[in-house]
Amino acid sequence: APATVVRDVEPIRAALQAVDEASAHLLLSTIGRTNTPGVDLPVWRMVYRPFRPELKEVLLLAGVHGNETAGVACALQLVDRLALASPASAPYDLDVIPLLNPWGYVHDTAYAPGGVDIGTDFASFDSHEARILRRFLREKRYTLVIDLREDAAADGFSLWQYGMPDTVVARRVVERVRGAGYPIEDTTTVAFLRPRNGVVNAPMWGLTILRLTRRLTLAGHIRSEGVGSLVFTVVTPAGLPLADRTAMHRIAVDTLLDAYGLPGTGGDEGSPS
Repeated sequence: APATVVRDVEPIRAALQAVDEASAHLLLSTIGRTNTPGVDLPVWRMVYRPFRPELKEVLLLAGVHGNETAGVACALQLVDRLALASPASAPYDLDVIPLLNPWGYVHDTAYAPGGVDIGTDFASFDSHEARILRRFLREKRYTLVIDLREDAAADGFSLWQYGMPDTVVARRVVERVRGAGYPIEDTTTVAFLRPRNGVVNAPMWGLTILRLTRRLTLAGHIRSEGVGSLVFTVVTPAGLPLADRTAMHRIAVDTLLDAYGLPGTGGDEGSPS
């Protein structure tokens, strides 16, 4: 049976088009289309370029799983804020992919057509969407990459980082989320790649294992290919209300941008100076 249509992407398109028209520093384009029979949808890219020299480049990704809507909402909120911001104070250049899986969003499913999980498809590239993103990322180099995700099995917020020497900024993010009154994911048992006090510090050798088992994640692909030197996955518990999940994403994004976006902060070593 054909998948049931649950949502419309038109409000997202309209919101992105509105900020494109409102600001000379925001430009809306597409990096590909789903090419799905009957539901051919664009994968949008919003570019923020304040035209200031020596700004660091940041990539924000959302909507990898179509049923995870808080990251999409957070990305749209950020774009709205940038439309009103003064370019003279802009701390970064920014690429935003607000909805990587529009087909999944329309049908309220995590997966791409055919049941492929885009989130772990960056070794096999069976999904058209993963191939679209791989093509877009060729020869791109970002200082900071943030992937906004949700987890139906999680009870609290967590932040993943990849191949970084310390967790100073990650723990700052967690404390700000906790301080706002939100729960933090904490695995009490000893387990590989599970949050301890809200943080997962994934080693590079772990990404190699994921590649060998054909389960490499989007963030793992970006880190292992050198596309991003500072790569984070923000995970909120899908069981909480949308407004709460969106707020947790926003706290994390703002904290990471404050820590690493400004010239003279962060860098390949992974710690803000």
